[in-house]
Amino acid sequence: MTGPLLQIRGVRKVYPLSSGVFRKSAGSITAVDGVTLDIYPNETLGLVGESGCGKTTLSKLVLALEEPSDGCILFDDVDVGHAKGDSLEKLRKGVQVVFQDPFGSLNPRRRVRSIIEEPMIIHREGTKAQRMERVHELLRMVGLHEDMLNRYPHEFSGGQRQRICIARALAVHPKLLICDEPVSALDVSIQAQVINLLVDLQKELELSYLFISHNLSVVGYISHRIAVMYKGRIVELAGSDSLFEGPLHPYTKCLMAAVPEPKPGQSRRFKYVRRNDIPAAGSQSACACSTWCPDAAGECGRETPGLREARPGHFVACHLAD
Repeated sequence: MTGPLLQIRGVRKVYPLSSGVFRKSAGSITAVDGVTLDIYPNETLGLVGESGCGKTTLSKLVLALEEPSDGCILFDDVDVGHAKGDSLEKLRKGVQVVFQDPFGSLNPRRRVRSIIEEPMIIHREGTKAQRMERVHELLRMVGLHEDMLNRYPHEFSGGQRQRICIARALAVHPKLLICDEPVSALDVSIQAQVINLLVDLQKELELSYLFISHNLSVVGYISHRIAVMYKGRIVELAGSDSLFEGPLHPYTKCLMAAVPEPKPGQSRRFKYVRRNDIPAAGSQSACACSTWCPDAAGECGRETPGLREARPGHFVACHLAD
């Protein structure tokens, strides 16, 4: 196996809090807490977790939209946290993003051809004729007709807008695509079309994906490996099949148990009962799950568990995972 395309090593992001007229310091919030991950060429890494767990903050750190408080991120030998000049331009071309809201991420005053061409203009790629040829190619690649080039975003459905966003993201030949909840705003049938499009594009263009979602079914379908995030930490990391066949972390089991069964009355495959409600952010327990996990023991409240390999290729941050 070749080396990782993206390396995230011990990354933390802390936001200071302030209060009062003079904005005095009132503590801090840790959004990302010591995350270590790798993404390999032509691989999809799924990142799942509840709202507010730090998924989008982590993606902003990879995109150099936020600076990490600690740790480092390397993309294709570029230090993301200190990228400037040519290094930053290489990063901007190599990592592109598909946002959750396809309408909000498109300029309503620009036509489709202008929206897709804009990244190529910014990065000074080709002549006008070459850029237009590339725009036509991208439109065909994402399954849209060329006669749509002169339309505005409001003239398209949600699924078509997301296809335009994908075409724009591919305009400058990126190696890594960050997909931040790319199908959550779409109807279920359209979700399947967009997901299948992403799978086909990955095979055709040899792309890597960081696929962020809270939908386990979608993540399980598209991902090679899945990382489960809880309160800023990665608590479980495994291959897609391994994770769904036998989750080890109590939080992952809760997520699995929350997925509704497709047939009414059918017994649930995963049953997991919390001892108490999940505590609010800022719990002082060493393990964030110790106040509600029914299996919690004394060491869970004293020591923060690190990721360890419980099975071949299956990592979990839990003292009691077998």
